[in-house]
Amino acid sequence: MKFRFFLILLLLAVKINAQQPDASNPRSLNQAQQDSRIVAAQISTLDFENREQLSQFFNSLKAAGVNTVIVRVFQNPGDGFYKLCAPAAQTGYYFKTGSAPVVCDLLAVIAEEAHRSGLKIFAWMNSRYADYGIENRSDLHSIYYDFKTKSYRPGKGLCIFHPDVQARLAGLYRDLAQYPIDGVLVQDDLMIRHNEDFSAPAVHRYYQERGKPASPALFYQGVKNGRVKNYTDAFYDWSRWKAEKLLDFADFLRASLREKNPSVRFGFNFYYETGLKPEQALCWFSQDVKLASARKYDFYALMLYHRQIKDELKLTSTGLDSALLKASDEFIFALGGQGQPVIKLMTRDFKSSQPVPEPELERVVKSIGAHGQSGVAFFPVWYGMEKELSNLIHDWENHDEKNSRGAGNPGDNSPRRVPAEKP
Repeated sequence: MKFRFFLILLLLAVKINAQQPDASNPRSLNQAQQDSRIVAAQISTLDFENREQLSQFFNSLKAAGVNTVIVRVFQNPGDGFYKLCAPAAQTGYYFKTGSAPVVCDLLAVIAEEAHRSGLKIFAWMNSRYADYGIENRSDLHSIYYDFKTKSYRPGKGLCIFHPDVQARLAGLYRDLAQYPIDGVLVQDDLMIRHNEDFSAPAVHRYYQERGKPASPALFYQGVKNGRVKNYTDAFYDWSRWKAEKLLDFADFLRASLREKNPSVRFGFNFYYETGLKPEQALCWFSQDVKLASARKYDFYALMLYHRQIKDELKLTSTGLDSALLKASDEFIFALGGQGQPVIKLMTRDFKSSQPVPEPELERVVKSIGAHGQSGVAFFPVWYGMEKELSNLIHDWENHDEKNSRGAGNPGDNSPRRVPAEKP
């Protein structure tokens, strides 16, 4: 009897252990993680006249296999306005806040319709570019070093080291968390470029924490025609420090959200270099996915926009296939199982604004490995592409994994011009 009891305990232990993900393998997911995998449609504009049309759109996305919609909640100059409300401001937010202009209070309606359709809703939210109403406050912005003029100038992004900026963003994120959202995807403005931030608060903090000055003379070598030939060891120390400070700021935003909504999921965008060229990602954007993995965010979104990559790195089609596989695999591997990787794919050409043909997207999907270990997000998604989206999701979920760490590191070493993700 005693032997039988211990045998039953042993069998239970084996069964439980078999259900656990392999901690030594960052690619291993249990069933619960598989079920919570993000399959998202990122929507840049809601071009609907009424709620019924919005509801039909969300229902059609659900039928196509989408489980999450990522909806823009900010309004930049030149963005298309949501037709469901009359705008009270030219820029600002689609939710009530006392920290910035409000275009109209629409988020509750969007969230209700998404949930009614069985979808989760993530707010697509900005951070360092959230300067609506304070665009002319240069004291609140970061400072760039201009290589051509050898002088300093205010940048577009806000300075994350300034207490007024911190208070503004905390207020925005707390106000956003008052709404029934399931998650927040932070815009790709959560980065600091290679010649930014020389603002007084940033320079002071760096000296305070590292005991070193932040000076262009110590960072850049062989500058010619506005381009840097070499970066010094001092520069990389500064870049790693900036990467840590950005993650501290991301932690701060997450904490602000969870004051009001403890269960909200949180993640942000990473440039493709974080998977393909990690050292250059650190250099150009102060992004490091290995450092970020230690912060245990809920998800990490890799902007794997194939036409952009092919154009910038001047790749052949075969070279692009290898680059996509390498970037996605290395990104997932670097996370080490901390949080859910989400691979973001482009469905519209960023230059011509024309839709990417479905066969081209099918090839992209087949080029990317480790489908079973990551979520996927298609950007942008619009009314009328649901059938194509359904086919792509089917391809993603049924494509055999390649389980390869990828090939060589294509492309050059020149810093690229980085547009924010365009609505």
